[in-house]
Amino acid sequence: MAAAEWTGGTLYQSPYRSVHHHCGRAGKMEVTGYPRARQVQCIDSLVPARTEARFVNGQKVLTPLLAAMVIVLLSSALWAAPDRNRAETVRVWEDSMTIPTSEEGLPDRNPPFDFFNTGRFLNYPYTLRHNLVDRRIPRKWRTLNLENEYLKCTVLPDLGGHLYTCIDKINGASMFYANPSIKFARIAYRGMWAALGVEFNFPVSHNWMTVSPVDFATGREPDGSASVWIGNIDRPYGMQWRVQLTLRQGRACLEQKTTLYNRSDTRHRFYWWTNAGVQIWDDSRILYPMEFTAAHGFADIDTWPVNSAGVDQSIVGNHKYGPVSRFSYGSREPYMAVYHPHTDSGIVHYSSPLDLPAKKIWSWGSNEDGLDWRTALSDDNSAYVEIQAGLFRDQETYGFLDPQETRSFTEYWIPIRQLGGVSRANPDAVINLSRHTKDTETVTIEGVINVTRELPNALVSVLNGRQRVASTRVSLSPRETFRKAFSSLPASATYTIEIRDQSGRVLLRHSEGKYDFVSRDKVQTGQQPPREYPAEVNRGADDFLAVGIDQESNGELVIALKTYQRGLTRFPNSIALNQAAGRLEVILNQYDLAALHLSKALAWVNSDHETAYYLGLALAAQGDVQGARTRWEFAQQSGSYHAPAMMMLAGLEAGAGDRLSALRMIQEVVSNRPNLTRAGGIEVALLRAVEGNAEATKRLALWKRQDPTSSFLRYEGIRLGQSDPGLMAHLAADPERILEIATDYLRFGLYEDALDVLSRQYPAGTEVIGEPGAVHPGSYTLIAYYRGFCRYALGKDGSADFAAASSMPTSYVFPNRPESFAVLHRAIEVNPKDAPAHFLLGSLYLSGGMPKQALQEWETARDIKPAIPTLHRNMGYTMLKSGESPERAIEIFREGVQYDSRNVDLYLGWEEAMEKAGRPASERARALQEFPELQTAPAVLIFRLVRLLSDAGDFDEAEKQLVNRFFPREEGGANVRDIYIALKLKRAESMAAQGQCPSALDIVRHLGEPVAGLSFTSKGLEPSISSAASKQAVAEIQAICR
Repeated sequence: MAAAEWTGGTLYQSPYRSVHHHCGRAGKMEVTGYPRARQVQCIDSLVPARTEARFVNGQKVLTPLLAAMVIVLLSSALWAAPDRNRAETVRVWEDSMTIPTSEEGLPDRNPPFDFFNTGRFLNYPYTLRHNLVDRRIPRKWRTLNLENEYLKCTVLPDLGGHLYTCIDKINGASMFYANPSIKFARIAYRGMWAALGVEFNFPVSHNWMTVSPVDFATGREPDGSASVWIGNIDRPYGMQWRVQLTLRQGRACLEQKTTLYNRSDTRHRFYWWTNAGVQIWDDSRILYPMEFTAAHGFADIDTWPVNSAGVDQSIVGNHKYGPVSRFSYGSREPYMAVYHPHTDSGIVHYSSPLDLPAKKIWSWGSNEDGLDWRTALSDDNSAYVEIQAGLFRDQETYGFLDPQETRSFTEYWIPIRQLGGVSRANPDAVINLSRHTKDTETVTIEGVINVTRELPNALVSVLNGRQRVASTRVSLSPRETFRKAFSSLPASATYTIEIRDQSGRVLLRHSEGKYDFVSRDKVQTGQQPPREYPAEVNRGADDFLAVGIDQESNGELVIALKTYQRGLTRFPNSIALNQAAGRLEVILNQYDLAALHLSKALAWVNSDHETAYYLGLALAAQGDVQGARTRWEFAQQSGSYHAPAMMMLAGLEAGAGDRLSALRMIQEVVSNRPNLTRAGGIEVALLRAVEGNAEATKRLALWKRQDPTSSFLRYEGIRLGQSDPGLMAHLAADPERILEIATDYLRFGLYEDALDVLSRQYPAGTEVIGEPGAVHPGSYTLIAYYRGFCRYALGKDGSADFAAASSMPTSYVFPNRPESFAVLHRAIEVNPKDAPAHFLLGSLYLSGGMPKQALQEWETARDIKPAIPTLHRNMGYTMLKSGESPERAIEIFREGVQYDSRNVDLYLGWEEAMEKAGRPASERARALQEFPELQTAPAVLIFRLVRLLSDAGDFDEAEKQLVNRFFPREEGGANVRDIYIALKLKRAESMAAQGQCPSALDIVRHLGEPVAGLSFTSKGLEPSISSAASKQAVAEIQAICR
C-alpha cells in the first residue's frame, strides 16, 4: 500500500482520531517483529482531531503530507521506545475553547431578600438568573488545562470552576460528562445551572456561583507536578472554598485537595459535596461498596443493589421509575465507581472516610420526565449520573463553621479500563477480583488490575488467610491492564489478592466479600421514625433552641431569630436561648438586641468564651471600644476563639494607630494557625506599612503559595511593585471583589490602601469576563460611597465621591456588608437628601430582617426620588410580609407601575395583595394583564395568569397565554405540562357542572394528544396526567357524568 493511501478506522469517539486498524483497546499498536515492550502509542494520540483527511473508495485515507508525518512519528516511536522510569514534566496552561452555550438575558433587578422568601433558595445579595433563552450560540470559554503522560484535564473558571473533562490518554475516554453544549436550566440556587463535569458545592448545593466566574490560578511545583486552583468567597456568608487540582509526574490519577475557610467574623452554616457528572449508557453499572442506602432526610433505608421493590438499581437501565437519589448507609469504604461495559472503561473516586465519609448517587431516570430532562440539559439527549462525595450524611444535614475555622480534605479521581468491575480501589491501584468454578473442589481466582504509576518488579499474590498460595512477579504499568488467573485452588477457602511494590510494601489488598459494613442485623430498613418537634404550646426552652438551630442550619436566619425570640418570651432566663438569639442578632447586624441578650447570658455564665466574643462584636458596633476590648481579651483565651478574637484586637490597635502592636498580634495568630490566609494577607499589609517592602515580599510569597487565588494577596503584590497583568480585569469583572479587599483594609485602619483600590481606573471590554448584569466598578455606586468614606476618614473631603455615588444607578447593587452601615450613614450625614443612600441603607436593614428601619429609609427615598427602580416593589412586599394592610401595599404597587412598568414583581405583588384583600380572580387577572407585552412576560407571571383566568372561567384566554412560548424547565418548580393539564381538567369540570358531559368527557379522552402551537404537548404529558391531582379531577368529572 502506498504511503499516500494509508487507510484506517476509528476506534474511539474522542478528541483523538484513530487511523490504524491495529490500534487496540489499550491505545497501543502491536508492531510486527518487535517484542511486547516495543509497543508504541496508538496513532490516535499523535494526530489531532482537526487533521484533514479524505476518502478513497469509501475509506478514510491520509493526505500524502500527513502520511509522511505519521511515518516520521511512527519511526521515531519505534526506535526510541519510551523509558517508563522517566516521567514527563506536567504541563499547565491557560487557553480557550468554543462550546455551544445557551443565551441568557439580564438577571432580575429585584433584590431577593430572605425576608420575602418562602421557598428553598435563599440568595440575597446575589441576583436571580432566571432569564433563559431557548437558543444556543457558539461561545468562547477560558480554560485551565493540566496534562501529564496519562491524563489531560480541562477546567472552566467562568462556569463556577467546573472540572469539565479529564481525558484518559490511553483510551481517549473522558472520565467526566463533557456535555458538548452548555445548556442552562433552572436548577441552581439562583436559577441557571448546567450539567457538565465536576461541580464544587459549598456552602450549599448548586451554589450561587455554580455557572459564574470564580477566582483561579495555575502553578508548578519543584517536584514536577502542576496544579490548577479554583475558588470563591461567597457574599452571603463571606466564606471561601478553594480546590487545588494536581497532576503529578508518572501518575494516572487526578488529585483534588479542598480547603474550606470561614474568613468572616461570625459562624455560618455549610456543607460540602463534590458532584461529578459521568456519562452513562443503559448497561452502565454503579459500583458503590454498600448494602444499604438512605433517602433524603433519612426518611427511609433500603437495600442495595436490589431494593425492596426488586429493582437492581446498580444498573442504570433499570432507572425507569423516576429519579434515583440515594445516600450510602452503613459503609466506611473509601471508594465509589461507575463502570461502562459499553466502553469497557469507567471512573473511580477515592477519599478516606476521615475526609469525606458520605456518598450519594443521583440519576434523572429514563421515564418520561427523565427523558424530558435529558432534552432540557443537552442537545444530543445524552445521559449522565452524578457521583457525589460529602462531609455529612445527607444533603439535609449542615454543620457550622466558626469564625476563622478551616476544613481540608483530599480526593482522587482514577480512570479505569478493561477491568469489568471494581472490587477495591485506592490511589495506587484498582482491583476486580472474581471467582470461577469448574467443579465442586477447585476454583480459579482471577485478578484484573489497573495501577496509577509504574511498579517495576511488583508482586501480585493470592492468599488463603496469611498463607500465600500463588503469586507472580510482574512490572505493572498504567498503560496496561494486568490480568492473571490463579487456577486449581481449593473451593472452600476465602481468598485475598494483594499487590506489593518491589520493596515489599503492600499497596492494595482485597479479600473476597470483605467490606467495612455495619452489621446487617443492626439496620432497620423501611420508613424511619420522623424527627418531630412538639407543638409550640408544649415546647420547652430546649425545644425552641433545637427548632431555631435547625432553621439556622437551613439558612432561615430571620425565621430562626423569631423562633428564639418567641422562646424567650416564655423562658426569658434561658441561658442557651439568650446565647443563640444574641449570636444570631450579631450575624443579622441587630446589635442593640444582641448586646442585651448576650450580656444577660454572660452575666450568668461568665466563663463562656463564645458569648464573650460575640458580645464584643455587638459592643464594637455600638461604639463601645473598651467594652469590646475587654470581652475579646477574655475570648482569646479559648482555643476556638483565640484567632478571631486576636484579629479583632489587632483591628482595634491598628485603628488607633498602633500598627506595630497590631502586626505582632496577627503574627501570633498565624504562628499558631498558619493556614489562615486572610490573617496572612493582613500580616503582609501591616508589614509593608510598618517595616517596608522586603519582609512583606517574603511573607507574600509564602501566603500566595497557600492561596494563589486570593485577590487580596494579588493586590498586595501590586502594592509591593509586582506585576500581575490579569488582576485588574479580574477585579473589574465583579466590583464586590474590590469591596472585599477594601473592607479588609478598612478593618485595620489602612485607609490609604483602601482608597487606592477603590480609586483605580479599571479596564472594560472583552478582557473583563463577568456574569450577566455585572456592573463595572466605575458605575458601581457602593464603590464611590466607600471611596468618599475613606477620604473623610483620612481627613479629606469626600463630598465629591458621595455626589458621584448619588448620581449612579442602583440596579444590581444589593448591600449586605456590615461595614456599609457606617459608609451609608456618613453619606446621609453629609447630604440628608441623598435618595440612593437612603434606598441602599433600607436594603441593608432588610437584609438583616429589620423591616421597620428599612421602610423608614425607603419612605425617605420615595419622598426625594420616587423613580428609583425596585423601590416600590421592595416597599410593597415588605408591607405584605410584615402584616401591614394589603390595601396600603396595593397602593404602593400601583404607584410603582408608573415608574417601573416592566418590573414583573410589581404585578405579582399587586395581585398577591389583592388576593389578601379578598378581590375576585377576574380582577386580579386584569392586574396581571396590565403588564406590557404579555407575549414576552416570564413564565412565573404567565402561570399565575393562567390559573387566575381558569378560576374566573375564561378558559380560552387562559389557553391562549400558553401558545407559541418557551417555558424553561425548573427542578422542583412549576411545569408547564402540569399547568396545561390542570387547565384542561378545570374546563372539563366546568362543562360537567353545566351538564355538558359529552364535551367534558371528550376533553378527558384526548388529554394526552399534541396540540398545534403548544410544543410542550408533543411529549412528556403522561406524568402530569397520571398525577394524584389529575386522577382525582378525572374521577370527579366521571362521577358527575355517569
